[in-house]
Order: sequence, then C-alpha cells, then structure tokens
Amino acid sequence: MDFQVVILAGGTSKKLVPLVSKEVPKALLPVANRPLLSYVLEQLELSNLKDLIVVVEGQDAALSVGAWISGAYVDRLHVEVPTQHQKISF
Repeated sequence: MDFQVVILAGGTSKKLVPLVSKEVPKALLPVANRPLLSYVLEQLELSNLKDLIVVVEGQDAALSVGAWISGAYVDRLHVEVPTQHQKISF
C-alpha cells in the first residue's frame, strides 16, 4: 500500500506576533534551537517516509519553509511545499 504524507504546517499568526512573522512562519518557530517542523520531518525520515507534502498558508510562508527544507534536507527528502490556495493532487 502506498502512502502520501501531508503535513499541515500553518502559516503566520497575529496571535503569535512577535514570534511569528513573514520571515518566520509557525512551522519554523525555534523549539530547543530547532525549527518545530524539523521534529516531524526527522521522525518521518526515520520511518523511511521521504516523499512529503508540507502545506502552508500564504506565499511568503511557503517560500520560507521551502527554502529552509531544501537547505536542511538536501538529497534526503523529496518535499513539495504548496500553499493552501494551490491544488494538491494525489
């Protein structure tokens, strides 16, 4: 059976200002000096699930999250980062 992993990572939040901004969406908030999203990606990688979709809200958040993932997980994971307004096909 094939699985498609979809992670709903949010975007920015007015309630979390000044912790969250256009440059630092919720998924990249540091927890113990690592982005929150890194904990999820690490567990999926250890489970040998390496084809992922990370959905974020807003183009700025998608660019920030996509750039961070491509730098941190280069050649380790295949990750698409569409915004919530883009169509996702399974």
